[in-house]
Amino acid sequence: MAAIVELAASIDGIPTIEETDAMLEELRQLPRDATTSELIDGLLEIRVLLGTT
Repeated sequence: MAAIVELAASIDGIPTIEETDAMLEELRQLPRDATTSELIDGLLEIRVLLGTT
């Protein structure tokens, strides 16, 4: 979880697709619980929005 926190802290403003993908990859390695699933869902929504711009 430390890696995802470092990634998120380094982002200034809206994350890029690459930053979003890096966070998703870190989250996919964690055990699935409600918090992890929520974070993944939120990042996937951001990724969809970034892909449309």
